[in-house]
Amino acid sequence: MIKFLAKSVLLVVAASTMSACAPMISGAMNASVSEDSLKTKTADYLGVPAEGVTITSMDKGALSTTYKAQYGDNRYGCSIYYGQIDCKQLPSIATPNRNSSTTAQQPVQMPGMSYAQAQTRLNELGFTVGTPDGVLGKKSVQQLKLFQKSRGLQETGRLDTSTIEALR
Repeated sequence: MIKFLAKSVLLVVAASTMSACAPMISGAMNASVSEDSLKTKTADYLGVPAEGVTITSMDKGALSTTYKAQYGDNRYGCSIYYGQIDCKQLPSIATPNRNSSTTAQQPVQMPGMSYAQAQTRLNELGFTVGTPDGVLGKKSVQQLKLFQKSRGLQETGRLDTSTIEALR
């Protein structure tokens, strides 16, 4: 009985020591995250060339790193936790037209469809993205690409004009 109790205590001590090391190991992994490694991992996640990805800000925490990335006109809010990346597409920032005479002659064209509207329509068409939240995350981009492929469109994963027209 004493032998069994001693083994049990030893196992409990070993398990608690190992779980206490997890934050230290994760913190050490997180400290080694560089901008170049984020570019590469983000490009792999998005399925785009790394040279086109820009990291615009980075905040290293004890267990994870959050950062903003940009590819072309698309901005993403991303995080890396235990080596796993998750990115959500952020709404575009509209840049004001500085040429007031052009603005007076031509109305400013608003985007044809919001991300939430696109997600709703994708769900209706059988390309399940989950509850529309207005953020083009990994699942929404995957389903958008499948939709584009099914309609013979270029598989960009973006809400471009031809995709919006096909969704209507």
